[in-house]
Amino acid sequence: MNKELSLAQYLVDKGISRELIRTIAPVFTCRSYKKGHSILNMGENTKVICLILQGMVRGVYIDEEGTEITKCFSMEGDWCCVYNMLSDRPSEYWIETLEDCQVAEIRVEQLRDIIYRYQQMRILYDEIYNNAFMLSDEKGVSFQRMQAKDRYLHFIKKYPELEERVKQEYIASYIGITPSSLSRIKREL
Repeated sequence: MNKELSLAQYLVDKGISRELIRTIAPVFTCRSYKKGHSILNMGENTKVICLILQGMVRGVYIDEEGTEITKCFSMEGDWCCVYNMLSDRPSEYWIETLEDCQVAEIRVEQLRDIIYRYQQMRILYDEIYNNAFMLSDEKGVSFQRMQAKDRYLHFIKKYPELEERVKQEYIASYIGITPSSLSRIKREL
C-alpha cells in the first residue's frame, strides 16, 4: 500500500474549515476492508459513498460475452460508490478492493443533508461530481480516438503509480485490450 490519508486532512486540503470538519466528521464511519472484498456488489445500492483513506479499489462489470471489464480505479483521496449518490437504482457494477483498504463512509442521505446545509461541502461535492464526469468523458474519447498503444501511454502518463500497484490484466481491461496485447505493446516500447 502507498500513502495513508486522514479524513480531516483530506477535508482541510479541500478547503473545508476546521470548524465544519468538527461538525461533520462524526457523521462518517471508518471501515477497514481486506484485499479482495466487495465494497459494493453488482445489483445493490449500499446507500453510502466512501472516501478511500488507504488502499485501492476497482469498479468492475461483466460485458455481453461474460468478460470482467475494469470500469475505474480509485485510490487514496478518491471517492467510490458515488453512483449511489446519483441514483437509487441497483449498481450495474461492483467495487472490489485491490489492496487492504481504509475508507471513511457516509450515508447518502446524511451527505445530501450536509451538502444542503453547508456551502463548502456543496462546492466539494460539485468538484467530486465534475471530476467523475470528466474521467468518464476522457476515457470515452480516448477509446474513440486513440489506438491501443496510445491508450496505454495515456494511462501510464495519467496514472504512473498504478503500473506497480495493479495487475496488468486489470490495466489491459481498463484500456480495452487483451493482456497479451498489453504485453506486446510493453515489449515494443
